[in-house]
Amino acid sequence: MDMKNLMKYGFMAALMGSVIFTSCDTNEIIIPDPTSEFDGELVMTEGGGDQSINISVDANTQSTVKLRVAMTSTASMKRLYITQNVGGQGAEAFELIGTDNKLDGSLNMAASEANAADYILTLDVPSGVEGTIVYDLWTTSGRGDHRDVTKRLVVGVGSVTLNYGGANPAAAVKTYTAKILGAPRNDLASESFISLRDGTLYKISDGVEYAAFWDFGYFYGADKASLASTSAYEAAFGSDANGVPFIDVDVIAGTTELNNAYFSLSTMDFASVAVSGDLSAISQATNQKINNLAVGDIVEFVDNYGKKGLIEVVTIYLGASGNGYDSDAYIEINIKVQP
Repeated sequence: MDMKNLMKYGFMAALMGSVIFTSCDTNEIIIPDPTSEFDGELVMTEGGGDQSINISVDANTQSTVKLRVAMTSTASMKRLYITQNVGGQGAEAFELIGTDNKLDGSLNMAASEANAADYILTLDVPSGVEGTIVYDLWTTSGRGDHRDVTKRLVVGVGSVTLNYGGANPAAAVKTYTAKILGAPRNDLASESFISLRDGTLYKISDGVEYAAFWDFGYFYGADKASLASTSAYEAAFGSDANGVPFIDVDVIAGTTELNNAYFSLSTMDFASVAVSGDLSAISQATNQKINNLAVGDIVEFVDNYGKKGLIEVVTIYLGASGNGYDSDAYIEINIKVQP
């Protein structure tokens, strides 16, 4: 989501985007100065389908490219979403620096740009990349999802591929280690949900802007240590004698658009999984929760976006009282998931 995520690719300044806006006050595109030069242009319209361009770059020279992005739509465009995929290692949310961004990292488009926008993006081209760097861009009519381009889609998807030469290396799995999911507290301040996009922990009270990030959560109840998808969490955690959910996720989060995830115990060797293809044999289960977990268990899963992965249970701490419900109780897990 932010630039620190790029450090795992070995270059700190990679793809550091700056953006210059030429805004529109009417429904007509404002064409940049005809003497301006661009390395590539994307001209996209509502219903126009996918658009793509390729730009060849020198793999040994640090440089920049200029990209013009022009978009028109009869429907109102509210947000611009951008992802980047470095070396075929999986698309990541890309956030433009120095712009008016929403909490989920998307660009908050001005009201004057609702039906026509013309942007010029200057993007760094780092040296030493193998294969390609791919940007995908699209606009939405409201809160979208970096992992689901169809959600409230208005214009796009536009793709820009920087070709460095050669093939992309095999996609490594994302690995998150020693993550702790706190059992839910009455004040909802515990970090009970995890996002498979970057391993970040979230509270239910973080609200609607982050809801698309939550993939599954931890709870401890009659069925002991358990994991449940965000969409199934409310039912899995149970209700009181009057049928009122103990944790009303929909109401607290402010949305019913919650992610699914499917779990089952696995016999796969967690340690041997290194690349995306190692997880391809996993089939989607039917259960969106898994109970009675024990240290050493391996759980396979398929997330809301079709990504497959494994969870290794490292520690289950029941808290100082030993009942598993206190605010200091947690589960510690290791995760490997397809990018």
